Amino acid sequence: MNTLLLAFFTAFGIVLFSTPSLIKVAELKNLFDDPEEFRKHHKHKTPTMGGIMIYAGTLFSWSLWFPSHTIIIYNFIIATSLVLFFVGVKDDIFGTAAIKKLLAHLLVAMILVLMANVRITSLHGILGVNEIPEWASIFLSIFTIIVIVNSFNLIDGVDGLSGSLALVSLIGFSLFFYNYGITNLSYSIVASSLAGAI
Repeated sequence: MNTLLLAFFTAFGIVLFSTPSLIKVAELKNLFDDPEEFRKHHKHKTPTMGGIMIYAGTLFSWSLWFPSHTIIIYNFIIATSLVLFFVGVKDDIFGTAAIKKLLAHLLVAMILVLMANVRITSLHGILGVNEIPEWASIFLSIFTIIVIVNSFNLIDGVDGLSGSLALVSLIGFSLFFYNYGITNLSYSIVASSLAGAI
């Protein structure tokens, strides 16, 4: 549990002390997300590129407290998170066509499902279904990843909504993985790191 707290507060500290500098850069370069009637319901203009500090804080904290005795898909998580990171930065600065973002999300989902073997293999009795065939597992897993990524992308137009939901979810995941067993400690640490950064 101490490692989870260290991961959380390491990421928290990095983002806390680095964000003011990023806000100054946003002000100098006029990088703001303006409120709009359709989807973005911010009360005020909001500096973009906050994800840069969240990603940096998460990656630093997770790498620092990564448990050497566990074996997980570290390389695939780094590779796919970098794809999402650069797509997000480009979208914040220049804007990105929806189809291009969807293709990037599809690439990330396919890497995680087909190469890292991160898949939903059972519905555990939901709708009377337990084990599912491999082809269905692949398609369901890819679909789920794309839906979750885009759902957070779509709710970021309201102040605090995306971050609050992510924070609650990540703390829950961190505690779940921690209690699930030592082999899942790495997943618990990445959840704690991201929670601290958010």
